Amino acid sequence: MLKSWKFWASTGLLAGLIYLVESSFGWLNVLASWKSIAPQTLAVAVGLMLVSYMLRAVRFYDFFYHYCQGQFSLLTRITVIHNFFNNLLPMRSGETTFPLLMKQQFGLPYRHSAPALLWLRLLDLYALLVLAAIYLTDLLPVSDVIQLSFSAALLLLPLIVLPLQNRIEGFLQAHPSGWSGKVVDLMHALPKSPWPFVRALFWTLINWALKLAVYAWLLQQFLSSTSDPVPFAQSWVGATTGELSSVLPINGVAGAGTYEAGIVAGLLPWGVDKSNALAAAVNLHLFVLGSTFLLTGVIALLTSRIKRSDKH
Repeated sequence: MLKSWKFWASTGLLAGLIYLVESSFGWLNVLASWKSIAPQTLAVAVGLMLVSYMLRAVRFYDFFYHYCQGQFSLLTRITVIHNFFNNLLPMRSGETTFPLLMKQQFGLPYRHSAPALLWLRLLDLYALLVLAAIYLTDLLPVSDVIQLSFSAALLLLPLIVLPLQNRIEGFLQAHPSGWSGKVVDLMHALPKSPWPFVRALFWTLINWALKLAVYAWLLQQFLSSTSDPVPFAQSWVGATTGELSSVLPINGVAGAGTYEAGIVAGLLPWGVDKSNALAAAVNLHLFVLGSTFLLTGVIALLTSRIKRSDKH
């Protein structure tokens, strides 16, 4: 691990973030922003993040129902552990925990769980982009009719993927070969009919809408403590670009550096001071990591007890 360039790149990003925050704003000044956040606000934010965790578990349970029916508590445990390592480990290496746990607990082959997870991650990326695009129209001088038409078109766009996917699978089955059989096997766990596809899309959109709303709300609170108030739509864009930073080929430890850079990149076009944007991004990241540790510990403990009672 110590010989890996990815490890040193991630560590360098973390060290660079620590130095940049201290030199541009000061860590004590950054952390002082938490005094402006009421405990009730934090409690509501953590509660909504808990709802987001449960929505993620519902999406996985719905998607993999054939393999894990009747085991929602166990799948919830897998979901939060997967999310925990995904948030902390650099370079998206935490993604490997999901196929490993699904194989261990439900016997789901890697060749089925890995492509399905990739498919869901592409759905996540789509949700992030479409929700950002919808909010960006609020900042543009367009009529309500154009805005609604644009939003509806974006939401319906993924429906063309399913028939295309089925056509490709049908073509491969009609022209069997060594490689085509392997590709068809990889597509085994993907939805084949509209209803499962729509449900996966629904759970993805509603979860990301809630998650981004919480992040944008908190980002707005942190920014208002150091600068003039920022419109919610602008803070939403900043929260979105922060989440999009996770798709970069290089990420810091626990996303340190890249997550903040993503948020700052989303805020600077709206005239937000870069130092204030960096301070708010750091504080939001601290909330993300803190809620990850707290909720993972609580849910893992509760689902562990349920699992034991199920066995006995």
